[in-house]
Amino acid sequence: MKARLLAWVAAAAGAVAAVLPAAPAAAHPLGNFTVNQYAGLTVSRDAVTVDYVVDLAELPAYQTRTEQVDADRNGAVSTVEGERYAVAACAARAADARLEVAGRRAPLSVVTTRIDFPPGAAGLATLRLECVLRAAVVVEREAEIAYRNDAFADRPGWREVTAVGQGVQLLDSSVPAASRSDRLRAYPEGAAALDERTASMRARPGADPGFSTPDAGGTRAAGPDVDRLTAAFTGLIGRRHLGVGLAVLALALAAMLGAGHALAPGHGKTVMAAMLIGERGTVRQAGVVALTVTATHTTSVLVLGVVLATSLTFAPERLYGWLGVVSGLLIAAVGTGLLRRAVQRRRQSADPAHSHDDGHDHGHAHGHHPHSHHPHSHSHGPMGGGMSLRGLIAMGFAGGLVPTPSAVVVLLGAVAFGRPWYGVLLVLAYGIGMAAALVGIGLALSRWSAVLSRRLGRGARMARLGRVLPSLTSTLIVVLGCGMALRSLFAL
Repeated sequence: MKARLLAWVAAAAGAVAAVLPAAPAAAHPLGNFTVNQYAGLTVSRDAVTVDYVVDLAELPAYQTRTEQVDADRNGAVSTVEGERYAVAACAARAADARLEVAGRRAPLSVVTTRIDFPPGAAGLATLRLECVLRAAVVVEREAEIAYRNDAFADRPGWREVTAVGQGVQLLDSSVPAASRSDRLRAYPEGAAALDERTASMRARPGADPGFSTPDAGGTRAAGPDVDRLTAAFTGLIGRRHLGVGLAVLALALAAMLGAGHALAPGHGKTVMAAMLIGERGTVRQAGVVALTVTATHTTSVLVLGVVLATSLTFAPERLYGWLGVVSGLLIAAVGTGLLRRAVQRRRQSADPAHSHDDGHDHGHAHGHHPHSHHPHSHSHGPMGGGMSLRGLIAMGFAGGLVPTPSAVVVLLGAVAFGRPWYGVLLVLAYGIGMAAALVGIGLALSRWSAVLSRRLGRGARMARLGRVLPSLTSTLIVVLGCGMALRSLFAL
């Protein structure tokens, strides 16, 4: 019955997402945390001009707009506030950049600025800043030109540099002449984030046969696809007119979207499967893991949302990396404990006369089948033992420690629209849907584990497999945990 209910919920979530109209604006194609930059160099006889563009995704844009652009903190950005920020930000970007011509530093100055706030996910805006920077130079003979952009060096995102000549020839340029992203308006579909921070070339007086201006035609911004479930969830918060009926419908949809998200890769389902199969897990144990995952995930979303709403300097992408490291280490620690217990049980099974160390003598003989005189019990079976409550909670904590970015975006979008409690309720409903799906998954795994346990009791080969299965699944948990930790550590 529960399994059928889970299947119905997942199907309903997919059906609702399929019939929903497209969200007003999809999430940023490169991710909600990214800071993306483009620098287009134009080299002429008397100047080097840099067309600099920075594209902030929803979360860094929210931080910047709240703390730096909206000077009077009234929740709206006036034309004066936007222009004032643009001038200051472009001056800072000119200072961050380093341009050298013939081995000498050529300081850049701001010529023009422009700022815009394109719509993003969950009613949040992104931020697009355009700066035209210029350095006066004289190219009378062949000269080496070097450019370096050190802005936002520790933030993830797309970094691109191009260079063209105007009245000069560019030789041995390390960067292309045309932008691959249409100046951050159309990111190549399926491409990994570009990381070009420097450019070097030789400039020589004379028309450049390869001169071309960056292509402004472009295609619609693509990048990694945003699945319809996530787009629908983040689109809920952006509706300006919200009645009671629509709010209730939105909460129900959030729960179904949470269930659909739980069915996607992640949240420790592989680890939970290995634990339930190897340790003869029960539905109650699966429920403990699922509820702990949900409670931890919901709490992490709320805490991260509060921190992002109150701190400009906080870089959430680095926190995600460290949370991934901690989550992986926790999973590896739980797996190590399970592996140690599995090895101990195998040794006890191999030595029927092992000591119980319970303080009384077993010297009397039994003329009938073996039995126990002890108030405590222990299992010698191939899949006995189970996990402690502490281990179950640790497993669930590790599975829910890393918050879903779309849930954080929805929470901040609600705050931006003056509906913080609505955002909290959506996140809670999302978590409830996750819990329902994970409990259903645990139920299915528990039943499959019971069937496997019965089959392992039949025949010598199956019995041998049953004896080594806890060790194999525990080792798998350790490997998965270490892999998660290392992957997150290398991404920092």
